[in-house]
Amino acid sequence: MPRRWRSPIVSVCLFFLAGCFGPRSGTSASPPFNWRQFEGTTLRVLLSQSHWQQVIAPHLPEFEKRTGIRLAIEAYPQGELWDVLETGLAQPGQVDVYMTVPGLDGLRFLRAGGIQPVNDYLRDRTLTAPDYHWEDFLPQTRAAMEVEGAILGPPVMAEHLALLYRKDLFTQYQIAVPRTLDELEAAARLLHKKPMAKNGTPGVGLVSRGNGTAATSLYAAVLHAMGGTWLDAGRRPTINGPQGLAALERLGRLLGSYAPPNVSDFGWQEASALFLEGGAAMYIEGSSIYPILEQTATSRVAGKVGYAVFPSGPGGSGTTIAVRGLAIARQSENPKAAWLFLQWASSPEMVRRALVAGILVGRQSAWRDRSARGEIPADLGRSFQEAGHIGTPDWAPPLVAVTAAREAVGKAIEAAIRGEDVRAAADAAARRLTEILDTTEGRESHPAPAPPRSGQAGPS
Repeated sequence: MPRRWRSPIVSVCLFFLAGCFGPRSGTSASPPFNWRQFEGTTLRVLLSQSHWQQVIAPHLPEFEKRTGIRLAIEAYPQGELWDVLETGLAQPGQVDVYMTVPGLDGLRFLRAGGIQPVNDYLRDRTLTAPDYHWEDFLPQTRAAMEVEGAILGPPVMAEHLALLYRKDLFTQYQIAVPRTLDELEAAARLLHKKPMAKNGTPGVGLVSRGNGTAATSLYAAVLHAMGGTWLDAGRRPTINGPQGLAALERLGRLLGSYAPPNVSDFGWQEASALFLEGGAAMYIEGSSIYPILEQTATSRVAGKVGYAVFPSGPGGSGTTIAVRGLAIARQSENPKAAWLFLQWASSPEMVRRALVAGILVGRQSAWRDRSARGEIPADLGRSFQEAGHIGTPDWAPPLVAVTAAREAVGKAIEAAIRGEDVRAAADAAARRLTEILDTTEGRESHPAPAPPRSGQAGPS
């Protein structure tokens, strides 16, 4: 996934939204929802600078007119936003609403007391509009906004880890789109060093991020496809367990054999540049990169790219789903008014507007509206929605110190790509992850790790 994303499915009972589908037979209609119940309130809203923020900005006066609530909006680059939230969330009344990247900051903010979960608000008919329809969001985009049973808020933009492939080359060599890891490896082997770039220059079978921390989202996909998880039930690291080792070995073989020799130096910029130039048959990346690939003025593969979910493995689906969403600060003095803003910003109409602008969104009703899909490739839309049902939200290690954890895993990934001793690298990563857990979460959060044994059962 692009660098801007850097450092259990929520089961919302049907009675939460029982009022969404009209009155029951024999009962009187509910009164109209009161959007002006917090009129006169001012909300401080902190957003990350993004395409979604740009799309929503012109419509903010509509919310103010509808509710009588004034918005004080601030937008920052993601890194600066985290810096502002570091102090702002600890002070009463400083922040009401903010944008969250739950895969990177959700657990940390929740455990630090920086998030007001919205579980109870979704149940409250006086606070949740009857046409909001929480279950309209794709199930795994909802799951991505849940941490330890707490619903952080609604997702507003999303992406899945996608297999991007050259349709022209797959047609020329009569290759089916890979649906499994074995098929992916076979396709990479067949296409590696085939003529594919300008003037028939040979290219590589596959490209992706291979540089340490940047490659952890790809490792996550292979790990889940092998049937593994980042941590076991006791929150012990599994990277040196059977599935973790198998994932490292598979990833090392794919990128070590069929990617550029210096792929361990690649972030998303280097990987995308090679694919844009026509130098790779396949590219594994977050699907939100699609506009760059389809720009006819700068991309030599525009119109030739196919989009599919990341392949499955013996353990099932490998694709991941990542979201950005909105959350309410625990120290907000106006949490219920803030919930009205979250509803409006993620309402069916606002989500439709985002989709029209080319943003990948979580509401199924928006995708059913063909007029809203705009220039989004049809197979991209299909694969995104498929991932919204089967993808895992755990694209990053679910630790409080997620950046340090990604760095530890990244070293093992680079070792695997370079053909070094995978078990030794995995053992070193497991020790480092255990140190991180002990330091940032305390020993009480997980038992002492047991050394891996031959034939030891994998994580549940």
